[in-house]
Order: sequence, then C-alpha cells, then structure tokens
Amino acid sequence: MNSLPKNQQGATLFIALIMLVIISLLGVTALKNASIEEQMSSNLYQKNITFQASESAVESTINNASLISQVLTSTTPINQTVSVPIPNATANVTYTSTGVGPSIGNSQQFGGQRIMITSTGQIAAVNARTVTIHGIVRTVPNLGN
Repeated sequence: MNSLPKNQQGATLFIALIMLVIISLLGVTALKNASIEEQMSSNLYQKNITFQASESAVESTINNASLISQVLTSTTPINQTVSVPIPNATANVTYTSTGVGPSIGNSQQFGGQRIMITSTGQIAAVNARTVTIHGIVRTVPNLGN
C-alpha cells in the first residue's frame, strides 16, 4: 500500500525556498530603485521651481528704469527681495554696475554701461536653491565726444 519512494529528501521545498528568497530580493531592489527615482524627480522639480523663481525676479525688476539708474550711479551692489508668483518660493536679486563697455556706432557716439545681475531663487522648506547670473548692457551717449 505504501507507494512513496523511500529516498525523498525534500528537494522541492528547498528549491521553492531559494526561489522565494530570490523573488523577495528582486522585489526589495525594485522598491529601492523606485524610491530613488522618486527622490530624483522631486529634486528636479524643486530645482525647476527655484530656477523659475530666480528668472521671474529678474524679469520683474529688469525693466524698472529708476532701479537701473540707481544701480548705474551706485558704487555698491543693490539688493532686492522680490515677491514671485510661485508658492513657497522667494527670490533675491543683486544688481552690480561693472563699468563702461566699449564705444559703438559711427564716430563712437554711444557707449555701454554694464550691469551684472545675480538672482537667487529658493524654497527654504526643502533647502532648494538656484543662482542665475545675467549680464546686461545699457546703451548711453558718450558725453566725452
């Protein structure tokens, strides 16, 4: 009545346990990779937000004629905190006059006054920050000619 072979040692159970361990390791690795990718995506999103805040601050102040005139007559950098239309983001802009550029035009009647603009966009809650640097030249008549 007994039809089972006498030499079985439980090899199927051992192989099933090994396969279960391998599948579990693959699952844990996949979860870890997904977590890292989510963190990378979040960092990229925060960087983009701070970059947009920085650029928005420059755009909102660059056409301010009285500010540009003040920068050109100042010997020290001028700092401004700018409100930006991005939630949780702040921006600071620093304007620095960097001197007079080369003369241009017929008879050298125009010159360029150079301004360096350093803008910092940040989200303090997640310690994200982007700094952009722009250079502009304002064309003005040469008064020496």
